[in-house]
Amino acid sequence: MPGSLTASVVNVLLTAVARAGADPRRLVGETRLDVAGVPVPGSRVPAEAVTELWNRAARAVGDPDFGMNLGLSYEPGRFALLDFLFLSSGTLSEAFGSVVRHIDLVTTGGSYEMSTSGDLVTLTRRMPAMDENRHPASAALGWQLTLARAAVGAPVRPVSIGMAMPAPPRHRDLVAAYGTELIEFGQDANTLTFRRRDLDRPLLGADPALAALLRRTVSRLRQGEGRQGEGRQGEGRPWRDRVRSFLAAGLDHDKATLRAAAHSLAISPRRLQQLLHEEGTSWRQELEAERARLAVELLSGTGMPVAAISARLGYADVRAFRRAFRRVHGRTPQEYRSSTA
Repeated sequence: MPGSLTASVVNVLLTAVARAGADPRRLVGETRLDVAGVPVPGSRVPAEAVTELWNRAARAVGDPDFGMNLGLSYEPGRFALLDFLFLSSGTLSEAFGSVVRHIDLVTTGGSYEMSTSGDLVTLTRRMPAMDENRHPASAALGWQLTLARAAVGAPVRPVSIGMAMPAPPRHRDLVAAYGTELIEFGQDANTLTFRRRDLDRPLLGADPALAALLRRTVSRLRQGEGRQGEGRQGEGRPWRDRVRSFLAAGLDHDKATLRAAAHSLAISPRRLQQLLHEEGTSWRQELEAERARLAVELLSGTGMPVAAISARLGYADVRAFRRAFRRVHGRTPQEYRSSTA
């Protein structure tokens, strides 16, 4: 399977393996991921190595429906920017559309499409070598249904599901899990089909201002990737800008580290610090500047609770966020929000 996946996909997979009682590090050591070890948040991983890891993981935990069960037990937010784009959308139709447009934030393997025929809307996920990718493909179906159910706070039942895998001897578990009797096997892609009126349902966390902010973040991230591509032969792009592009992708606490940034930029943490110093800045300065900028946008432009903003910015707890914000702005986040209301 060509392409790459974010480390967040691998870490979701390894967390599920550990919860099932298997040893995630041993599994990593048995695959082509062994060269780099367990991926650092913010990095990307070759998709073919992850495919191997999926299949070894399913065997290690002894679960023939490992992919399906992982997808249906998914905790919204683990894929950061992509999940937040979904959950802040106005309707399910807009939410699924955001995933289709930005699926490359998580994986560049295969394609994801959304099509309409009469009263039906179909999401189609194609992946190379679908027979080898049964578990990740099933997990993707479950991930999307889990996000949809969390977003509306109620069951979301597809009209039908198409699966590339051959029909198993029994599939009552799949019917119960996915919520539809109509499951077609042996297809050339995995599909979810809904009635259009069901996708018009409003989302509990709909937040137009936050959604707009997240779209701008994606735009900045893509611009940064484009500039990085232009300078891959060592031409011109400041390391400060590369770090800012990395930070714009998400500041969850497990990503906001020098080690994670250095790994994603294929450089040692010490060397990255040296290069930033030569440009008159530092990792800490860039991190705090991005936190300060985004904190103001979230407080004045969205209705997110202060605790949620604190987590989004990667602070250990709300008290740490309040202290940092007061240092920069001379008042607490709540006081700032009241002054801009």
